[in-house]
Amino acid sequence: MKFLWLNHPLLLLAVSLVLILSTPPEPAYAQNANPALFKAIEFDEDKELRQLLIKGANPNVNADDGTPALILAMQKGSDKAVKVLLLSRTLNVNAQDSHGDTALMLACLKDRPDWVSALLAREADLKQTGQWTPMHYAAVSGSVKSMRMLVEAGADINAFSPNGTTPLMMAAREGKEQAVRFLMSKGVDASVVNQSGFNAAGYAKRAKNEALAQELLKYAKARKDKGFGG
Repeated sequence: MKFLWLNHPLLLLAVSLVLILSTPPEPAYAQNANPALFKAIEFDEDKELRQLLIKGANPNVNADDGTPALILAMQKGSDKAVKVLLLSRTLNVNAQDSHGDTALMLACLKDRPDWVSALLAREADLKQTGQWTPMHYAAVSGSVKSMRMLVEAGADINAFSPNGTTPLMMAAREGKEQAVRFLMSKGVDASVVNQSGFNAAGYAKRAKNEALAQELLKYAKARKDKGFGG
C-alpha cells in the first residue's frame, strides 16, 4: 500500500526527470553521430575506419564542436585515417570547421605537402581574393613545396585577407625567408599596405628582421622601376 503513489502519472514523470538529470553524461564519443568512426580516427585505426566507410559510414560527419572528420584526423596527426578518408568518393574536401578553415588550409599550415597534393587532386578549393586562403597558411608555415603546388593549381599569390593582408606579409611577419623569396620569384606585389598600415617590409622590420626588410624594399623598388606597382 505504501507504494501506491508510484501509480500517479505526475509523480512518475517527476521521478523520471530526476533520474534523467542525475545520470552522468555519456563520454564525448557517444554523443557523436558515429562514435566508432571518431574512435577509429582518434587511434588512427585505418582498417577499422575503412570497414566503417565500406558499411556506409558518412565521411562528412562532424565532431561535437563542428569539426569535419577529415580536419579532425589532420589535427590529431592520424596519417592513416587521413589517407583512408581521402579515398572516399563521397568525401567533401571543402568542408569548413567552425572557424571557416578547410582541410587544405590546415595541410598548408602544418607543412604537409603530401596532404596538399592529395587534396588538390580532389579539387580542393583555393578560395578567392577577400578571404583567408591556403596560400596565406602556407606562407605562415613557410611551406615552399605547398606554395609551389598551390601556384601550379592556380592560386593567387597576391590574395587579400579580409583586412587586406597578403601571403607575402604573412611570410615576412613569420620570418619565413624562403617563402618570401619564392613569392618574389613569382612576381608578387610587395607594395601593398593592409588595413593595419603595414606592407611586407614593414612586417619584416616589426619582426626585427632588418635584412629581410631591406631585401623586400630593394625588390619592391626594382619592380616599380620596371613599371609595376611595387
